[in-house]
Amino acid sequence: MTTAADTIDPITFEVIRHRLLAITDEQGATLAAISGSTHVVEASDYNVGLYLPDGSVAAMGRTILSHASSMAAITRSVIEDCAEDPGINAGDMFIVNDPWKGTVHAQDVGLIAPIFFEGELLAWTGAMCHMVDVGGMTPGSFCIDATDSYQEGLQMPPTKLVDGGRVRTDVWNLILAHTRMAPTVNLDLRALIGANNTAVRAMTALAERYGATTVRTVMANLIGLSERRLRNRLAKLPDARLHSRAFLDNDGGLAQSKENATYEIDLVLTKRGATLHFDFSGSSPQAKGYINCAYSGMMAGIAAALLPTFAFDAPWNEGLFKPIEVTCPEGLICNASRPAAVSGGALEAGWLVEMTAMECLSKLAACSDELLREAQAVPAGGPDKFVLTGAGENGARQTYVIMDCLATGGAAYAHRDGAWTQGQHNIERQRISNVEAVEMDSPLLYLWRGLVADSGGAGRHRGGMSMGAVYTVHGGRDVTALNSAHGWEVPNSVGIFGGYPGAQNTRTVVHGSDVKAQLAAGRIPSVEELSGERPVMRGRQGLYHLGDDDVLATVPQAGGGWGDPLDRSVEAVQADIDFGAVTPEAAVRLYGAVLSADGRVDAEATSTRREELRAARRAWPAERPLPDAPAGPRTRIHPMGDGMEIVEAAGRRWVACACGCVLSPVDEPWRAHAALEISVDVHEFGHATRLDAGLELRRYACPGCGRLQATDVVRRGDGHLDDIRLTGREG
Repeated sequence: MTTAADTIDPITFEVIRHRLLAITDEQGATLAAISGSTHVVEASDYNVGLYLPDGSVAAMGRTILSHASSMAAITRSVIEDCAEDPGINAGDMFIVNDPWKGTVHAQDVGLIAPIFFEGELLAWTGAMCHMVDVGGMTPGSFCIDATDSYQEGLQMPPTKLVDGGRVRTDVWNLILAHTRMAPTVNLDLRALIGANNTAVRAMTALAERYGATTVRTVMANLIGLSERRLRNRLAKLPDARLHSRAFLDNDGGLAQSKENATYEIDLVLTKRGATLHFDFSGSSPQAKGYINCAYSGMMAGIAAALLPTFAFDAPWNEGLFKPIEVTCPEGLICNASRPAAVSGGALEAGWLVEMTAMECLSKLAACSDELLREAQAVPAGGPDKFVLTGAGENGARQTYVIMDCLATGGAAYAHRDGAWTQGQHNIERQRISNVEAVEMDSPLLYLWRGLVADSGGAGRHRGGMSMGAVYTVHGGRDVTALNSAHGWEVPNSVGIFGGYPGAQNTRTVVHGSDVKAQLAAGRIPSVEELSGERPVMRGRQGLYHLGDDDVLATVPQAGGGWGDPLDRSVEAVQADIDFGAVTPEAAVRLYGAVLSADGRVDAEATSTRREELRAARRAWPAERPLPDAPAGPRTRIHPMGDGMEIVEAAGRRWVACACGCVLSPVDEPWRAHAALEISVDVHEFGHATRLDAGLELRRYACPGCGRLQATDVVRRGDGHLDDIRLTGREG
C-alpha cells in the first residue's frame, strides 16, 4: 500500500514512527547477541541508527549518546568518499574508524549500509561499537604516550567491507591483522553486519507495506517534529550568555609531561531566540599527547549533553542539531587537526566538552520555572580506564577491559539527590562488569566492591555515590595494567548553585603485599591493613606490572552536589550517616552537623553551628560593595537556580538572592559583589586529596544571609567566572 506524502494520517505516522524505533532496538539486540564483547554487553558502548538518503539521523538507538552525531558524520563521509568510486550499491557495507571521518576515536568502529528498495536508495542504516583493540602502541589502543595518530593503530576511512552481500576477505583479514584480540574483533565485525542486516530486512518490509515515499516522508517529518519541539522550548527561555570552564590535569603521558600544562576546555554558550551557539574558541591548543579529540568528538560531547537535558520528550534525530551553531577553530584540543593523537579523546577532551555543555545547558534550564527540574549539577567527569593484559590459567595472552569505573554516582538536581551508581551520563543503558565473569575470564580476584562513602558531591541535594573496587592478581602470568584518568588533580564533577564537586578519581597500588597470607588466615583485609610498597601513582599511569601479591584499589569520580550543603535537612544528613553515604567526619566537615555522644545528629546544636558558619561567610571579603537596594516593589521575572532570581524594581532588572538581598544589576557579574573565600585545600570540599598547583577553589556566598551561591574551580589569579549573563529583552 502506498500513501501520498501529503496525506499521511496521524495513525500511520505513529505506527511507522514506533516501528522505526523498534527496528533500532532489534538492531541493538542483534549486535549484543553476536558480539559478546564487554564493551557491548556491559558498557553498552555501541549505537545503531536509521538515516535518510543524505545521511540525516531519523532514528537512533538509546545506548551511548555520543554516537548520535558521529554515526551521521560517518554516513556522510561514506556518501562523499565512495559514491563515485568504488560505488554504492545494494548489499554493500562500508567500515569507518577514522576520527576525521566521523568516529570519536579509532576504537569506535562503524559499519554503514545503504538500503535499496525497488532500485532506489530508501535510507541508510548503521551500527557502531567500541572494539577492545585496534592496534597501536598499547593494548586496548588507548595510547597514552602517542604523539600523533599514526601511533594509535589502524584508522580506516570509508572502506567497502561487504560488496554486494559478500564479505571482502582481504579487508577483513587486514583488520584482524591489526588487533591483539582478533577473536573478539572478529565477533564484533560479525555483530555489526548482523545488526545492519536486521535493519535492511525490516526497512524493506516496512517499505513493502507502506511504500518508500511514505516511509521516507515519516522519517523526514520526525526530524521536523524534533526540531520544532526544541526550538519551541528554547524560545520560551530567556536569552543568555553562559560560560563554563573545565580542566584536564597533566599528570602523566610522555608527550604531556614534557609540556607540563593544565589544559582547558572553555565554552561560551549563547542562547538567542530559538538557537544555541556553542563557542569553544577559548580552549587550549591541541596537546602533543593522546587527550585531544577531533571535531566529531566535540560534536559527540555536545550531543550527549543536549539530548537528555532539552530533548527528553522529543525523538532523538537530526532535528535536534538544526538549532545548533558551533564555533571552534581547528587546532584546539577539542577540534584537533590531523595527525594529532586522539585515542584518549573520547574520555578526555571530548568528555569535558560534555561536562562544560552540561553545566551551561543546566544553568540555562535553571532560568525557567518549567525546566528547573531538568537541570542538574555536572555528572561524573570521566572514568579511570583499567585495561589488563596477561596470560591466564590457560596460558593464552589476553587483553581485558574492566568496566567497574563506569559505576559512577549521578549528579544532584534541584529537587532530589543524584542516583548512586547511576553510571556515566552519556551512556543511556549501561551495565557494569559482572564479578564472577571478570574472575573467570581474567587473572583478577575481587577483595571488595561496593559503594564509596562521601563520593557524591555535598549539597542541599548531594551527588550519588560511586562504586569502588579492590582487586588482586590471581592465577595470571606476566600481567600488566594500564590506568589513565583525568580528574586526578582537578575536580571535574563540579557542583551547581553552591554545591560541592563530586569525588575525584583515586587509585592505590600495593606491591608485594601480604594479601595472600591474610586470605589464608581467613581475613579479607582492607587496603589500609595491607603491608607492602605503595608507589606514587599518576593519573595517566600507563603500563605497569602487577604481580600475584599486588593489590589495586580504585574509586571513580561521582556527580556534583546542588545547593548549599548547610541547607541539607538534619533528617537527610542522619539518613546519609545511617546508610553509609556520608561518614560522620564528613557530616561535621561538609554539612555543619553536630553529633551527640552516641553519634546521632543533634538538631538544635546543628542549627546553632550552621548559623555560626553562615555568619562567618557573611564576613568574607567582597571585591565590590553591594549596590544600593532598589526602592519600591519588586516583580520576580524568573529564577536563576533555586537560590537566586531575576527581579525587576525601579525600572531595572537585578540579580537577587532568595533572601531578598540584591547582588547586582542583571548586566553585571554578581560574583564581584558576593562574599568570597579562596582555598587550595580540596579536602574541604569532598572526597579528594590533590589539587593542581595552578588552580584554586572559590566559594561565593550571599552577604545578606550567608548562603553559598557558587563553588568554582579556577586558575589562580583569574577573574571571576561570569557564568550566567542574561541578555536581550528577557534579561
